[in-house]
Amino acid sequence: MAVRVVTTPVQVRFADVDMARHVHNAVYLTYFELARMAYLAPLFGPEHDWTTEGLILGRNEVDYRRPVRLHDRVEVDCWCTRVGGKSFELAYGVHVLDGTARTLCAEGRSVMVCFNYLTHATIPIPERIRIVLEQDARP
Repeated sequence: MAVRVVTTPVQVRFADVDMARHVHNAVYLTYFELARMAYLAPLFGPEHDWTTEGLILGRNEVDYRRPVRLHDRVEVDCWCTRVGGKSFELAYGVHVLDGTARTLCAEGRSVMVCFNYLTHATIPIPERIRIVLEQDARP
């Protein structure tokens, strides 16, 4: 079975760029968030009750490989790498496109924790979500 990798195009905004004329390091977390939402949207669906079956971000990591600049064409890949009892890990690859070539500019990962906002407590991963994540997961 093929692993599900969701690729999200990202527009580099002028506000993303710092005085060094490349994307500021903190902006990569926003790019990860865009990719994460594109990955998770089909799993949870538009009618999902985020108050009782929500998510909180437990950890973010970024490894920077090369700068991204204002006029670069950028795509972010997102996929699942680990599924636990109450949390799962997503990985990211930020790529600059040049014709058909994709150059890796940053890698990262996030730990997502399932959370009930009404009880303010962590919860097990909902079974319907777990099934898809376990099918998707690749180290």
